[in-house]
Amino acid sequence: MPVVINFKICDNAEACNGIRVCPVGAFQWNAEKKTLEIDEEKCINCGKCATSEESCQVGAIRFAQNQEELKKLKKEIEQDPRTIKDLMIDRYGAQPINLPFRHKESEVQQILTTKRPIIMEVFNEDSEECLIKSIPVKEIFDRLDIPDLSYKKVEVDTEEFMEKYDIQELPSLLMFQSGKLIGKIEGYYSIEEKEILFEKIKEIFNQNG
Repeated sequence: MPVVINFKICDNAEACNGIRVCPVGAFQWNAEKKTLEIDEEKCINCGKCATSEESCQVGAIRFAQNQEELKKLKKEIEQDPRTIKDLMIDRYGAQPINLPFRHKESEVQQILTTKRPIIMEVFNEDSEECLIKSIPVKEIFDRLDIPDLSYKKVEVDTEEFMEKYDIQELPSLLMFQSGKLIGKIEGYYSIEEKEILFEKIKEIFNQNG
């Protein structure tokens, strides 16, 4: 079988995108067993369930061209230390996971009444990136070590909001101190670019400390 599912990081949900992109219905949900599975007889080895941009966003579906690759993939999955808990944390630029982080535009003014330093991530559905490639919010807290720092995710619905803060690109990070905007970082940063992002955020808060 050329397709392998890494159930260590797969949420094993009926709404899996692998089902949607499979052109022959080989990738399917077994309602009786409550699990995802691949029908080997139907599978045409196209690899869309693993390689399509519309498929799994966390890389839990893998595709092998031959038996040698398949053996290698299975070994990689076996040695993969991650679990679904490693993915179900909020990350910059990715779909919000925890409700306390997520807010609407209409709530921003209330958020800014606090004197606490705030990092506000501004996003919309079109700006969401791959979960596994995005920077965990926890790492931002750990690296900055700013007392009472608060992190909020705000989903943008209007052009007025974008114009108010002169936002040209989403996602963006807006930094506030005592309700006042002190800096802004625009654009997505992947996990490989996290050190660059950390330094930019630290510079903004240090200049306004």
